[in-house]
Amino acid sequence: MPRKSQESCWHGHIAVTRRICHVVIVEAVTNTISRCSTLDMQGNFAEPRPRSVPETYSLFEWPAGGRVTRLNPAPPQLIVDIVQVLQNRQSRRLLGSLSLTQLGYLLWLSCRTHSLRSSDYGFDQEFRPHPSAGAMHPIHLVCQRSAGMPWERYDPLAHSLVALPQSERYAQEARVRAANILPTDEAVLLALVAESGKTGAKYEDGQSLVWRDAGVVLGYLSLIAETLKLGFCPLGMTGDAYVAPMSAQGQLQGAGLALIGVSTS
Repeated sequence: MPRKSQESCWHGHIAVTRRICHVVIVEAVTNTISRCSTLDMQGNFAEPRPRSVPETYSLFEWPAGGRVTRLNPAPPQLIVDIVQVLQNRQSRRLLGSLSLTQLGYLLWLSCRTHSLRSSDYGFDQEFRPHPSAGAMHPIHLVCQRSAGMPWERYDPLAHSLVALPQSERYAQEARVRAANILPTDEAVLLALVAESGKTGAKYEDGQSLVWRDAGVVLGYLSLIAETLKLGFCPLGMTGDAYVAPMSAQGQLQGAGLALIGVSTS
């Protein structure tokens, strides 16, 4: 005889299940946050702590030889009503084409490196508009400006885009996948790429710090986009399949995708 339907926790959802001959059939799933899903999330990450002795990390060497596109810096002065920006900010899903100048302003105000400090970690610590745990800045930005183009890495020191050789297929596959969520015809596709070894040089169990850094970058991009009267929309996917293959040694992982363009809504 079938047993009575019951609720159980399933990947952050409440699932109504029914057991028939030792097989559990999912009858319905409600997208709610429960105590058990919260505990599962906390259990995925150990508490990060600074290392007693710093580790030396060798930075990922990005492939050379790609075309370099210089970007314009933002104007030295922008008059901004920050209260209005905060009140108006929202994810905008109808996006038109973005000029190279507008993209340069966005990256200059959100992600450029404006100063450096030598360190014992094997690389310089960086200081950018957005904070990062320990000034390690493990999040890189790559973009596909339009369909068919390769990934281009944002160089935060030179304020330029550097084309990544043989990356066209991965960038286009990411755009096709993103199009299942939002129209991507004219938008610039952004990918956040985490190099968690940078954070690991300073912190034990620092993976949660890397994910928080990625969230900070998305937050800054969204606010600067609103300031510049652009449309910005993060996507609910890591994009790992489209950026991780760039590192044969596993130094890179996807940490998020987003679309940016001129808001047409």
